[in-house]
Amino acid sequence: MKKDTSNSFQSKKEMKVTFEELHIRHINLLIDIKNKKLNNWFLKMAIINTFDDLKIFLNNLKKNKNKCIIAISGNEIIGYLNIFPLNKKKTCIKISKPKLIMGKCSLTDKQLTLGLLKKSISITDIKTSSWVINSDINNVDLISSSRELGFQPLGEIILWDGCDLNKSIKQNTQSYAFINEFQKINQQNILKIVNFIRSNQSPLIRNILDFNQDDILKRNNSKSGALIYENSVLCTILKDINYQNEEIYTLTINKFWDNRFNPILNEFIKVFFKKSPMSYLKTYKENFQLNLFLEECYLKEKNQEIILVRNTIVKNEAKQVNKINQSLESIIEKLSPQGNPYPSPFPLKTK
Repeated sequence: MKKDTSNSFQSKKEMKVTFEELHIRHINLLIDIKNKKLNNWFLKMAIINTFDDLKIFLNNLKKNKNKCIIAISGNEIIGYLNIFPLNKKKTCIKISKPKLIMGKCSLTDKQLTLGLLKKSISITDIKTSSWVINSDINNVDLISSSRELGFQPLGEIILWDGCDLNKSIKQNTQSYAFINEFQKINQQNILKIVNFIRSNQSPLIRNILDFNQDDILKRNNSKSGALIYENSVLCTILKDINYQNEEIYTLTINKFWDNRFNPILNEFIKVFFKKSPMSYLKTYKENFQLNLFLEECYLKEKNQEIILVRNTIVKNEAKQVNKINQSLESIIEKLSPQGNPYPSPFPLKTK
């Protein structure tokens, strides 16, 4: 909160006096007051005034669903995580990887992880329909704790490191001209890019994330954009807000990728890492064609993660999958008619 300097006086001795509403920022001034009763009253009024100023901020914070969950042992914080929405509708909530702090605690790492996750999914409202967790494939505690709470595996992702890319690939001047087709995301092409991204997501991921134009613009920065050739989107690269402290970008290519565009994509990736050597690209493991191409471009696999989702859609799909495993007898029983399989004969009329 800025100081109000409009109400101030300055004496002949250059001593400036300002008149301000008592605020929590003045707490350092209260330390020198000897009168304990007056000091307590000042502190009380400072808190009241500050709370009034923070009402709007607190209301907005509640709507944002951005919260920190902590685990406390005695007077120490021994673990924490962050939850925040992944889309504007706030129907999809991301749970960050729990951070465990070394300290005296009777609980195991698994119990701490489970407790933090359990508290996270208890903070919800009618809009929330899904929670998403990204876990390293070797993080047994996080994966098992998530599964205990009803999370289902949605898929696996690969993070790619391109720090050695520029050393390994010679520039192709012929395909480099196509880099001019790289477009920043703006109001003119946003609809085309949204349709491209949604069409290249699986139906399940599309329903869970439920992205719209505002969600794409939120993932737009100086390194984001789309490669558009002859009015068709070839690929997009967007900042991934799943990772708050890392420069990770999701690379999406057309499902019906034409290998003739490989030189263009090659140069596109090379230019990206030249501008952002400390960044990483994210792809879905099921996209074998793209992952094989990135390997051929000398990108190195940094890490593999599993996506875990707690969502009614996933549960329904799991139930449908289980129906496939029904016994042959149960399937035949449903196909078999309950009554007489043959038509009943017409009664003969006799004269």
